Amino acid sequence: MASSPPSLPLSLLSYLATFRLVEAASAPVAAKWSDTTYGPDGPWPAVEVTLGGQQSISLYPGREFQSFLLTSSYCDQNRTSCYANQAGLYNDALSQLDTTGSTGHIQYSSSPDYMLGVDVRGESMTSWIDGMEFGGAKIENVSLALLDGSYMAYPNGQWYPLTVGCLGIGAPDTINQSFSNSYGPAVNASLIPGYLWSQKTTASNSFGMHIGSAYPKMPGSFYFGGYDQNRIVGDILTYQDDYTNDITLKDVGIKVVDGSSPWGFESLGGLLASGNSSITSGGLQVSVDGCSPYLSLPRSTCDAVAKNLPVTYNEGLGLYFWNTDDPKYTQIVNSASVLEFVFVGDSNTKNISISVPFRHLNLTLTAPLVDQSTQYFPCYTGPAKSFTLGRAFLQDAFVGANWGSKSWWLAQAPGPNIPSASVVELADGDSVKASSNDWKESWTGSWTALTPDEVGSSASVSAPTATGSAGSAESAGLSTGAKAGIGAGVGVVGLIAIAALAFLFLRRRKAAPADGAAPTAVYVPHATPEQGYYAPIKNPNSPGMTDSTTSGPSSTMMYNQPYQQYPQQYPQPYPQQYPQQYMQQPYGQPYSTELPAVGNTPTELPGSTIYSPHLLDSTQISSHTSPHSPDPASYGVDQPKAHGQAGQA
Repeated sequence: MASSPPSLPLSLLSYLATFRLVEAASAPVAAKWSDTTYGPDGPWPAVEVTLGGQQSISLYPGREFQSFLLTSSYCDQNRTSCYANQAGLYNDALSQLDTTGSTGHIQYSSSPDYMLGVDVRGESMTSWIDGMEFGGAKIENVSLALLDGSYMAYPNGQWYPLTVGCLGIGAPDTINQSFSNSYGPAVNASLIPGYLWSQKTTASNSFGMHIGSAYPKMPGSFYFGGYDQNRIVGDILTYQDDYTNDITLKDVGIKVVDGSSPWGFESLGGLLASGNSSITSGGLQVSVDGCSPYLSLPRSTCDAVAKNLPVTYNEGLGLYFWNTDDPKYTQIVNSASVLEFVFVGDSNTKNISISVPFRHLNLTLTAPLVDQSTQYFPCYTGPAKSFTLGRAFLQDAFVGANWGSKSWWLAQAPGPNIPSASVVELADGDSVKASSNDWKESWTGSWTALTPDEVGSSASVSAPTATGSAGSAESAGLSTGAKAGIGAGVGVVGLIAIAALAFLFLRRRKAAPADGAAPTAVYVPHATPEQGYYAPIKNPNSPGMTDSTTSGPSSTMMYNQPYQQYPQQYPQPYPQQYPQQYMQQPYGQPYSTELPAVGNTPTELPGSTIYSPHLLDSTQISSHTSPHSPDPASYGVDQPKAHGQAGQA
């Protein structure tokens, strides 16, 4: 007699069914973009997050490891305008009161220089942990760095205030950071995409980003665990490890894409090395950084580009101001022409270009950098840690990473005519793929193909009105369930609205005044003024600021022009006494040395190994491992060490 196949226990079958449902539930998590743009040198798009359950803050996305937050005490040091209020400030005292955030007694404290393309100085940052909500997903114990007294230092010697913090977007082969403290086990602080992946919220430890622009308006696109394929056009550059690592920029050029040229040429290359014999045919090593605002390049390169533009160099800021009265100004900034960045591709014989239209290089400086709004070209020649392509470049570039495979990508992003989102989920080991969209077509209607008459005339050329579908781009990625939920919600809201209108109509009829009687309308002004903004602006000779108490530059600081390190005295616009002296920091180290541990060895998530990035001296990092579901109650403290676990003292 034939035997029947062995049957599985009902409990096991139920478990397997549940496991399959959990596996199928993972999906990319989309950022919520702020309705407001920010910054005195953009303006720039930013994403919104919620800290501690109730503090809504906008951040520029683009920093590896920790997220950097400006705190409420940043504006307490004087009573002039503080523009950081506009994006929201993190109240660490409130988070402690709500028992959501704390220092965790973390000993590690990093220096303030978290941007690669500019010089950031001031007080050391405070390590912190708190819960975060990102795009509807909740992340426990996020690794944060609090900024209380950090400023951007410009060539004129002035220190200008920061306005927006920066969102951490993960790190290669890393789930969380582990910090030692003096009171017990090490504290595990979550990196956002690593936590989402470990909780099976997303299918991979990854992200995909195109920040978009304020003008012409292009909504940003940011996903953890996936990407919008329509944000990638043409060839893709693939790199390994940190996305802020140096990559090879082969050349910079000017190119006319459509219409007549506002110059005497259709294309002009060789601008990267022009007038600089130290830049060889091999190109220049640059970094990509979403926290930095400018195109931080050698002075020789910026001058070579500027020679073809109606701009004037501003020594104090290291930037170029557009001469808006020059007829060529409107011709160039509204034309179908681009600044082209040429990179070395997968082989030495293949180059890949990413174009930034001059429509995106007509940015605006505002207070506190200038007294009145000024249009500028964002090539920056001041002090910086490295030559960097910042947000001015990322308006037109897609960047993404699959941290699990330690791979990241750079590619051309489209113009304002962006099709509806085509969201692709990234699994472990997956790479991104480009769309079949035409890049030139994506700019149709958003730039002007100049005519010969317009080029030969001294009349201004007006900017066209964009007619693209960008406004609805991010809404198309909703799931069927989400759309059904929205439809049901709209129906309920509609019924409530009809009932409310009927009620008000009947009530109005009962209380209607007699014919000819007019209701008295009284305008009541605000009883209290709106919350003011404060703007600390400092320079090195401020009271309480000395060479021994400020972070000075190291030998690795890059200066693109031969000026001394602020030897002369500068007037103090807002003299302030600070409650504590700035801590001495070796500027050449991106993170300061952590205090000695107390003999405890941090243990990480099961099955992990240790990854030691150069950016985090003396911290222990939990590396990329198979997903698991740690107990939320114990997340953020040491977990039992798994077999084969290695530790770093």
